[in-house]
Amino acid sequence: MVKGNIDDLDLEILKFLQKNARAQCNEIAKSVGVSDRTVARRIKRMESNGIIRGYRVELCEEIAERFFPSTKGLTSSSIVMPVECWDNILNVIVGTFGVGGVLIVFNIGLSIGRTYGDILKRFSDEKESLISSFCNLFRSSGWGEISFSKMDYEAGYGVATVSRVHFKNNLSENLIKGIIAGYFERVYNRKFNVKRSENVINGVRTFIIEAGGK
Repeated sequence: MVKGNIDDLDLEILKFLQKNARAQCNEIAKSVGVSDRTVARRIKRMESNGIIRGYRVELCEEIAERFFPSTKGLTSSSIVMPVECWDNILNVIVGTFGVGGVLIVFNIGLSIGRTYGDILKRFSDEKESLISSFCNLFRSSGWGEISFSKMDYEAGYGVATVSRVHFKNNLSENLIKGIIAGYFERVYNRKFNVKRSENVINGVRTFIIEAGGK
């Protein structure tokens, strides 16, 4: 959910970023008539509040079709689903199937993760690159922020930290675990077990997830 309101200055900054997401704060400051520190502070606040959810690269059609043929089809057939819809879907699944619904939610995530793996493996076989690309895709898809530490990229063991999760529904944890497990399954061609070791760190809804092969 988006937290906080935006004013006219925020809107001017957003308009500038929409034209050039790589613009420096001093460029934006000159355009909107405030200091670069003010711009930097406003951008950071809007990122923290979920108003700015990420930045992306838009390729020209020639390069996209020549080197990334799958991305064109993926973009044209993508469906953007609001967080509230996901929250309601998770509630309906568990409300209908009871305890078994938790497993269904996990398997939905598993399917999503496997699909991400199939897509990204078209562009690279290098494990560290695939994990990095997954972090970007995870964030741009709206699941939250994810990073990996203590990773053995060849074996596929490590710890995933997931934060800035937009869901209110706690069942989303099972969805996220499924996404990670499904992705690692495709990258490493074997089943994975993803466990939560912590739920909240420093008051922030953050998951520490161990990714280990069965």
